[in-house]
Amino acid sequence: MTIGYLFAQDGSNKQKPEEMLIEGEVVDLACFTSRESSGEGHKSCATRCLTRGTPAGLVDQNGNVFVIIGPSPGYAPYAAQTIRLNGSVEGGRISPKKMEAKAGKTWEEVKLSGGAPNSK
Repeated sequence: MTIGYLFAQDGSNKQKPEEMLIEGEVVDLACFTSRESSGEGHKSCATRCLTRGTPAGLVDQNGNVFVIIGPSPGYAPYAAQTIRLNGSVEGGRISPKKMEAKAGKTWEEVKLSGGAPNSK
């Protein structure tokens, strides 16, 4: 017989989701967290990792890392690129509602489906 214990959690310390716009580089979190791999030199590896389902992350200009809540293969075409995600942020995670990708000097909206970009 297995006995489980339940611990009451005080909800006052829980962060409330906040709507934010975050601009940063798309990375695969496996390589980024283990070796800080990012940028153009890591693009092909990040693309492969994201395509295989490695969690996607967004690293902002201050070095803050956000886990992107959504299917990571959709972010593979944007590996090592700067994007903007607008969505609900809680505890270092972002649930995207809107995405923009840099196209030259302008930003273009990218349609999302289930939290990830449609095929590029």
